[in-house]
Amino acid sequence: MNHLYQYSTMGALVGGLFEGTFKMSEVLKSGNYGIGTMDGLDGELIIIEGKPYLIESNGNIREVDAEERTPFASMIEFKPTHTLNYKEILNKEQMDEIILEEIEGMNYFHAVKITGKFKLIKARAVKKQKKPYPKLVEAVKEQGYFDYTDTTGTLFGFYTPHFIQGVGVGGYHVHYLSDDGKEGGHVFDYEIEDVSVEMALAEDLILKMPETETYRQNDLNNPDMLKDIEASE
Repeated sequence: MNHLYQYSTMGALVGGLFEGTFKMSEVLKSGNYGIGTMDGLDGELIIIEGKPYLIESNGNIREVDAEERTPFASMIEFKPTHTLNYKEILNKEQMDEIILEEIEGMNYFHAVKITGKFKLIKARAVKKQKKPYPKLVEAVKEQGYFDYTDTTGTLFGFYTPHFIQGVGVGGYHVHYLSDDGKEGGHVFDYEIEDVSVEMALAEDLILKMPETETYRQNDLNNPDMLKDIEASE
């Protein structure tokens, strides 16, 4: 059985709780693949085969130190339960449809790993914020945008049931890292060929909440939370 570990909630990020509270060394104990962000909402985090990488808003990519902290991350010990292969060129919309048709129940979490030759990737990475932190919907207005062509690498992320919106991000959410470690980010469009898709059904969610005064004292009951999540994505 695959267990999905999540550190904090999307609702906390929407509320501007960007301070890193979980050490990367702790997060890595929960699995070998994952995504998230770093302290101050700094860039896009992707963990591949147990190694964490941060894609910064200026396009720089670096390995994350074990002592660095994240405010939000999702992790899994990735054990595929379903594998698909395609030779033809497919775009993101087509791949999303395939994945949603193939997953084992839309009421479960699924980890998804896609590898292949990307003819095009459109990605972004949010800029690190400074205190006092703004709300997420304002913070994401400052992002770096990247267009990559003819790149090989790994897309990794999660399908989250829509009724979990607020705990996670409902729908399908992926980050990218190229094989040479020079290209990556939060992906919002792509074209790919020679595709390998691996999916892992996660039958349970283990949620780790921040143990900080900031988290305890903040009122995260935001009536506009769902709208803010959509606007941020």
